[in-house]
This record gives sequence, structure tokens and C-alpha cells, in this order.
Amino acid sequence: MQRPPEPDDLASYTRRRVLTAAVGIGAAAALGGCDASASSSSSDALQVDFGRTAFFPLVKSKIGVGRALNSDKILDSLRYLDEIRPALYDGELRFPDTDSDSMKPYPIEVEDGEVQVRRNSFLDTVQSELRRRRIEVMYQLEGAPQQWEDTAKAKAPRKFPAPTDLRAAADAVGKWAKLYNDQPVSWCMWNEPSHNLTGSPDLASIRQMVDIYDAYAGAIGPKGLFGMASFVPVDAHPRRQLGGRSYLETAVDELRKRRKTEPDLPFDYLTMNNYGEDLSDLVDGARNALGGDFNTVPLIQAQFGVFRPGEWEKKGGTALEAARSVAALEKALRIPDLQTFTFSGWVPHMIAFKGGEALRTPLFNALKLYARMPDRRTPVRGGLPDGVGAMASGDEHRSSVLVWNESGESRTIQLELADVPPADGGEAELKVYQIDQKHGSPLEHSGSDFGPSETVHLDGRSRKVSKTVTVAGPGLVYVEVGAASHHPVLDRDGLSATLVRKHTYADRVTGAKGTTTVRGNAYGCYDAVRAVAYVGVEGDEGTGLCGAEYRGLPQTLDTDVRAELPDRQPTSSEALFGIRVDYVLGHGVAKSVLWHGDILDKRRTKPLPWGRRGATADELVHAPELDRARVGHTRLALALGAHAPSGWASSGARAIISFWMDSTGPGSQARFLLG
Repeated sequence: MQRPPEPDDLASYTRRRVLTAAVGIGAAAALGGCDASASSSSSDALQVDFGRTAFFPLVKSKIGVGRALNSDKILDSLRYLDEIRPALYDGELRFPDTDSDSMKPYPIEVEDGEVQVRRNSFLDTVQSELRRRRIEVMYQLEGAPQQWEDTAKAKAPRKFPAPTDLRAAADAVGKWAKLYNDQPVSWCMWNEPSHNLTGSPDLASIRQMVDIYDAYAGAIGPKGLFGMASFVPVDAHPRRQLGGRSYLETAVDELRKRRKTEPDLPFDYLTMNNYGEDLSDLVDGARNALGGDFNTVPLIQAQFGVFRPGEWEKKGGTALEAARSVAALEKALRIPDLQTFTFSGWVPHMIAFKGGEALRTPLFNALKLYARMPDRRTPVRGGLPDGVGAMASGDEHRSSVLVWNESGESRTIQLELADVPPADGGEAELKVYQIDQKHGSPLEHSGSDFGPSETVHLDGRSRKVSKTVTVAGPGLVYVEVGAASHHPVLDRDGLSATLVRKHTYADRVTGAKGTTTVRGNAYGCYDAVRAVAYVGVEGDEGTGLCGAEYRGLPQTLDTDVRAELPDRQPTSSEALFGIRVDYVLGHGVAKSVLWHGDILDKRRTKPLPWGRRGATADELVHAPELDRARVGHTRLALALGAHAPSGWASSGARAIISFWMDSTGPGSQARFLLG
């Protein structure tokens, strides 16, 4: 994984918003790099210039939350999702667990050889509440229905052994899953290999897992996404039993072989579960396993906790957990092909029920603050002691800095903020929030209220602010400057059209030694909660691309575009900056139209990996709004109806909208707001 930039290189770094279901967040913060050199001084200085932009591969697409759906407390907790607006909720469904609320009444019955499936009010409520909040849902399916559960083997480490009759179990689960395909749902097969099958690093175990994946995918026939099994860090390490290949690489190789004979077998994402470890080895192993032939398969950190199993359950709800989690998130946001980062333990690590009261823990409060941060990453400069980190972001509405301290010693930080945005009506507020054992941590002290510890009214004409803050050890401090009003980007809703599915692309290339990297650190990520696309390219070349398919689209779709492009015209023959629409009729994609600016090379050969797959489109429409000289901040009306094929509106007004930034030059990045 690429090392973080040095302070002088921060202008070339960006970030992307990612929060998922286990701890999903719809808003994410921009992150600059800090020089983390050790310091013994009692006060350290950080300089933040909000007029500058840093390049960072993950913007505000998806930060998620997750929790096994085995407690009725989940239903009581859903309303608190409104405070952090996660993009995704990741819920585990354990079929052998008949005592779980999500399995009562048990959803699958067999009488006289006939399989009957029934809905569950618990799951109905979960899904409807998430849909109402525009939060995506991903179900991780674990184990086999009780009728095909091998109870003799269902013990640790084989908690979820293979079904006694794979085809029967798959058909039953598929029949049940179709009850919940009335909206886009991401299905994920199986949990960590060490939890199920043989738990052994041998080829027979891997082939068995691919057999299960194949059977379940075919039976479910997903309308949303279907993902491969999760992996733990050890499975990214080479294994002697597998000829020097890792468990993860061998599993993907087996899936690759299967897809050669079954090309329609879905493989929409690769999930990872990880606790208490650095993600670097696992991500590198996953990327090497996927190589360059699965570039539409993003990586998803489906479950994450900062403490190892055994410690994690005991240390939840503390300020230390929040500080370490934010530090881990900062690292995760640097990974260009990591589409979603999900914090596990929505209950009780974020919402803890005690005495009939729902307590918001430090991690909940930290994510709530992070969700307030604009998506425009701002570089942070200055020295910080070990265990202390910072990220900053700002736009024309709000400026924010988040500082965290993982150590046990309090630190005083001098913040020098420059080029803060002018306030609405000439008056702005500076707010300071603290999270530590005495603030925002109800399990460590008696209070449960959380709000700003300090509010200062500023002269809206001043563009510089100096502020000294003390960050407890462990703890966090969040400083925000801006108007107290509604934020038009962070608080926006998605489209009124119905999301069918998202499309992602990672420009992975494999080198001579078999190591796979992301070309140009390019990224593309779509936030379906707010209908916002983020794309960027750090190097001279690379493809930043993402898309989303909707039905019920309007005749004209307004698009707000903010982009940063180099002064010079790109030289690559693949250069392209634009928005493409692939119109879908009943029989498939019928026509493609590309709205583009003056960055377009018609010699392009690299096709769109979905839709009609051409390197440009059937119809090219020059949109001056997307020209380099004008695109800093502009609005573009996509005349969808005027360019649509005959019968498009009457067939459901369905289309794939793709956002493209290919080889546009170093440090290119753009944000598209739909509607």
C-alpha cells in the first residue's frame, strides 16, 4: 500500500467519504497528511489553509455501521442512524440461530418435502426503516438453514459447516431472499473461513466454499449486488499447503475458474472482516488476488473493530476506542479501491442500552462529528507527537478540523486556520466539541449529554482564526467554523428516482512481480445516500470512474459539478472528463450519450466496463459547462428525455449514469451532485 505523503506533497493527496452499514455514515471528512514526528513539547502547532485542496483517494462515499441482526434492540436503535446518516448498514443473518429475533418465526419450513418461506416482521422493519432513510443494506448470510445444518460439526472453529444438502439449502435460501428483493439489497456469502467449512488452508475447503457461493448466488438471483466471502488477515499470507499462494488468492483463483464456465456468476465486491490489525497486508493481498481482471469488483471492509477479538467486547464504548477508530479510518481513506469502510458493533459499541436508555458512546459521537465535515479535503501541516493525528476539510459553507489522541497523555495543540469561508449574513460561529472520559462518554462517566463545549461568535469578515485546544489522552477534539445554518451538501437527500444498483471501477494493474496497484491512485465512489459521485486521479494517467443505475428518472436532470483540473491540457490519448448516460429499455441498454467538455480524445480505446461498453458513446454532446476554463464550479442540465431512444420514458425511464475522469492530469478530482 502506498505510503502517506510528506507534508510538502499534500497538495497531491485527496480523500473519499466512506461509511457503511455496521457504522454507516453518509458524510465523510477530508483528510490531509500530518508529519507525525515525535514531540515532547506541551504545545504543538497545526496550520490549516482552507483555501487549498489536498488530493485523497477516498471522499465521502460510504462509511457504514454493522451489527448481527440477533437482538430486538436493533429496532430501538435505528432512529439514531439519523444523526450520522450512514451510507450502509451491514447486518449478519445467522440461519442456524433460531433464537435470533431476525429468525423468529423461523423463515424456512419444510413440510412433506415442500419448502415454505415466510417474512419476518423484524427484518421487514429493518429494511423499511433503512429504505426510508436512504441507507443501503447488506446482508451477510452465514450458515445453512436448520434443516440442513450439520449440528455435530457446528462448533468452533467450524461454527458454520457446509450444508448437508447444498442444493436444497441454496434453493430454500434463494426462495426466502426473493421476499426482500423489492429494493436493492447487497448479499454477501459466508463469514471468515476460520468460522466455517473446514477452517483449514487446503484446496478442498476452498473449493467447497466456492461451491456454496455458486449455489447461493444462483438461487438468490440478486437484484442488487452479490459479494464473495469475507477474509481475515492471516488468509492474505502465503501458505505452504497452497503452493505459496494465500488462502485469499487461491479462493479468488477458484472463483475465476468457475466464472470461465459460468460467466453470469455474479461477483460484485470482495468483503473483508478485520479486528485489531492494520489493513495494509489484507488490502494488498486482496488486491493481488483480484489482479487486473476484476476491476469492477471493489474492496469492502465489511466489519472492523480496533481491538482484537476478546478485547473488543470488553473495551467498547470508551474514548480510546473512538480515538483508535478515527485513526484507523484515516488510514482506510487512503486506499483508492476501498469503497466502503464499516464499523462493527452498532449495538453496543455505538449505541449502548443501559437502564432502558440509549447511550451514545464516544465512537458514535466521533462519527457524528466526522459526518459534519465537508468532502473537500484540506492539507494539514505541522508537527504532531506520537499517537496524535488530525484531518481537516472545508468548503464555502464550513471549515472543520478533527484531532485525535490515542496516547494516555493530554496534548495541547495550537490551530492556525487560514482562509475560512465568509459567514452567511456576516456572522459565523466557532464550535469546539470534546470527546474523552468526561465528555461524550456515558459509559466512563455519569453524563450522557453531548454538545459543543465552547461556542464563539466570530466576525464574519475575518478569514483567519487562531485556537488553542487540549486533547485529552485518550480523546478527540473537533473544531468547526461556519454558519449555524443547514448545510446544502451534507444535509441533502438523494434523488427521487429509485436506485437500481451502483457501478464501481478500480483501475488496477499487475506488475511483472505479480503485485497489483491502482494506476494513478485513481478512485471513483458513489454516495447513494446523497446522490453524489466522487472521482479523481492523482497521477498523469488513471481512470476515476463510478456510476449508478436509476429508474423513474426525470426528463431533465440537474447536476452541480465542482472540479479541479490541471492548467495544462492532458496529453494522454485516453483523456476524458464527462458524464455518460446509458439508456435501459426492457431488452437491455439501447443507447449511450456522453456529455463532455474540452477534455476528450476521440482516439480513446478504453471502454466503459458496463452499459454499451464503448470507449466514448453512441452520441457525443459537447457541454461547455465541463470545459476546463469553466468547470471550477458549474451547473449542467442533462436533457435526458431529449436524447433518449423511443419508448424510454414509458418503459420506466431507466438509465445508468456514469461519471468519468480519465487521465485528466495530476491531482484531478471532481464532485457531481445529482438533482
